[in-house]
Amino acid sequence: MLDAFDPGAKGLAQSFVGSLELSDGALARLESGQNVRRYLDSLLAHGLALDALVIIARALPAQLVVAWGCESLRQSLEGSGPAVDTERAGLALAEQCLKQPTDENRQLCLDFAQGVRRLTASAWMATAVAWADGPLTPPGAPVKVDAPARAVGEAVVAALRMAALHNSQDPSAQLATYATRALTLFGPRTAKPS
Repeated sequence: MLDAFDPGAKGLAQSFVGSLELSDGALARLESGQNVRRYLDSLLAHGLALDALVIIARALPAQLVVAWGCESLRQSLEGSGPAVDTERAGLALAEQCLKQPTDENRQLCLDFAQGVRRLTASAWMATAVAWADGPLTPPGAPVKVDAPARAVGEAVVAALRMAALHNSQDPSAQLATYATRALTLFGPRTAKPS
């Protein structure tokens, strides 16, 4: 279990989320003495799933946030047609790069994302996985520039948000499903009473 998702953790949500861009509604729910998990539970209970995703993505290490994002995206892809086929192709590239993070696979992910102008959820997932294990700069560049720590999580949130908007009748509920899945995978399902 990750400490941030432990309902008994001592770390305060205020210090953890201080540098994150959250909605006014989410900031209004932040209470003194509240840990991250209790704050996440409160956000989800009040329909602020997008804010919960931002926090979850920041709390998870890069490899875990990408793996969770890929799984979430795969579970939300339904149907067939060119748009869904494009999403599946991008997701397959992202999952391949997650398993084998070579320069070649990272470049394939970045080429795919650029080819679809980052207009698909899987393009952002492919971008996230490429950034998670490698530099922003192309192979052979004289200077390697790593992605900022928050960039991977932000790309995953962009992918999940786009997927919820395009693939769901109720995007807010879909975002909550993604968040709940992360809490189930990486922490206890519900917070214990104080």
